[in-house]
Amino acid sequence: MVELLVVIGIIGLLVGLLLPALGKVIQRSKSTATMGTAQEFAKACDAYFQEFGEYPSAVPDDALYAGLNGDSDLPQITAAENALLALMGGYRIYTDADYTTFSGTELTFTGVTPTFRIKIDANKMGEGPYKNGKKYDAFYSPKGREFSKAAGQLGATTGQPEAAGAGLVPDLVDAWGAPMIFIKQQRGIGPLVKNGSNPGQFERSGMLAYTGTTQLGDTSTDQIDATKGSVLNTSSAGGESGAGARDLTLGQLIRHAGINAQSPTGSAAVADKDKVRSGTARGKYFIISAGSDGIFFSRAQATTSGTAMTDIVSTSVNTAGPQIIERYDDILVAGGS
Repeated sequence: MVELLVVIGIIGLLVGLLLPALGKVIQRSKSTATMGTAQEFAKACDAYFQEFGEYPSAVPDDALYAGLNGDSDLPQITAAENALLALMGGYRIYTDADYTTFSGTELTFTGVTPTFRIKIDANKMGEGPYKNGKKYDAFYSPKGREFSKAAGQLGATTGQPEAAGAGLVPDLVDAWGAPMIFIKQQRGIGPLVKNGSNPGQFERSGMLAYTGTTQLGDTSTDQIDATKGSVLNTSSAGGESGAGARDLTLGQLIRHAGINAQSPTGSAAVADKDKVRSGTARGKYFIISAGSDGIFFSRAQATTSGTAMTDIVSTSVNTAGPQIIERYDDILVAGGS
């Protein structure tokens, strides 16, 4: 009996030692798989650019984001879903010859003239895009669960988390079962991110359905939790508040650490928020997974004196500048020339 108990004790000890190691192996495997998904999606975006001279969007950016009021309005589809449609097909726009006969859900964008209309049939995604009167092969062929209608993103009309499978367009999903962000440069001039009514090169609205929910992905993570939620939901940063602070936060995360990072000191010093707005992005587009914790740039991962860092723009709080990105477990792929 004593020998049996010793054996059981040894087995228990070995299991206790092996389980954490196994957990780390699983997480590394998921990280590798997610990076592979992001890189394949990036290759598809580059191929699309080579063909059309622009990065993918079935609905033009000016129509998708027209009339949105800060963070209180959501675009009808996310930027990632918009890109997936452009790469894979499953839609027709109102100027296409077969628009009237094409089956699908019609979305209308009235903020531009003329009104932009598109029909979407997710069941036909993968057949390839129809552009400029010509049918193309699909630029992106997803594998398994990386292409699915993820749970928890905010519905465009309800503003509430949706059930898995409920969205109009499938998402690009990481190995942890959460949708991935896609943002791309809309214009080559102007501030890096929005500055009041002055539009930025990058628009944050296309990710709000993911970053503003309390129940994202398989693990139903709360992105707006005050302690460990996404820093992209901060209320104050760089001397700005509200949506302006959140735009600056995005800019800090995507701007190049070695370009426009220095400024004079004293009375000639450039304000932190102006450094961000005048910065240069590290790519023309970004693909972002929230990583193993399921939270985009969790406040719990970047702290100062043990306190969650909610302002990563002000140098008085964040002395690392754009290199703060290295403190997060998020997987970010930047692309474009």
